[in-house]
Amino acid sequence: MARKVPNIYSGNTQKKRDRQSFKNFVLEVIEDTFINEFEPTSASLDPISQSLFTLFLGPTDKSGSISDIAGYQFTYEDLQVDNAYDYLDVFLYSVKQDRSKYDVELYDESGTQLSSGQYASGTKEIRLIFNQDITRIPTEVDRTDFLIKGKITEIE
Repeated sequence: MARKVPNIYSGNTQKKRDRQSFKNFVLEVIEDTFINEFEPTSASLDPISQSLFTLFLGPTDKSGSISDIAGYQFTYEDLQVDNAYDYLDVFLYSVKQDRSKYDVELYDESGTQLSSGQYASGTKEIRLIFNQDITRIPTEVDRTDFLIKGKITEIE
């Protein structure tokens, strides 16, 4: 004998959506969590230690291209950055680097460093400054070996 299915009144607790509104909702979630990937525009070694990297993600002049990049900023216009670590990750040779190994600094178009709590929409350059060695032979590492992933976009 089969068990009887209970008759439960759900009332207005279930919100029904049509197909298009559900599709739009899913697309909004995907867009909100979309992560962009960039190579640093330049990288340098600390002149004293010759082992600590500084990565720059900032304005570039691409000769012969359709448009030059005026800089980089976080994708949310009103995003207030207290801890930029939460919005980006650094990879070297596809290996994610521990956040304790680098510091993140944000700069506006005049080169003024933005302190925590200032709006990220004014960011034109992002600097990642490593405070530990991350490779055995730093002089053989090129800027293209790094990858920066995060909620960052180009400013054209």
